[in-house]
Amino acid sequence: MVDHTLCDPVARIMELTDGHGVDAAIEALGSRQTWEAAFRVTKPGGRISNVGYHGEDPEPLEIPLEPFGYGMSDKQVYAGLNRGGRDWLNRLFRLMRTGKVDPTPMTTHEFRFDEIVKAFRMMEFKEDGIIKPLIHFD
Repeated sequence: MVDHTLCDPVARIMELTDGHGVDAAIEALGSRQTWEAAFRVTKPGGRISNVGYHGEDPEPLEIPLEPFGYGMSDKQVYAGLNRGGRDWLNRLFRLMRTGKVDPTPMTTHEFRFDEIVKAFRMMEFKEDGIIKPLIHFD
């Protein structure tokens, strides 16, 4: 795991991949910095999935040309906030229940379902370094 608080994550990922980059990157924070970082760490022919919400920034979100290979890197960009609706979420939850996907490495805080209002408030006001909360439903 790469901890962005301890190093430059782009440099570390490139170091870990011997300068090649990764096959796929997921931008889930919704910031320009992580959007560009996803392009910088993805190797040519790779995939970038954008599921972060960029609506708080009034400026258009632009594809960074140099890390995109000026359009020649054959990188594929996928975007959407929950493609497929309920079916997609059920598929993700099934992957978590079966242990095929562990969401904890990408979360900063965990809450019980009865604390969901607190989680949303913390996200709204960016309290306690929160980035991605994990809500437990049981």
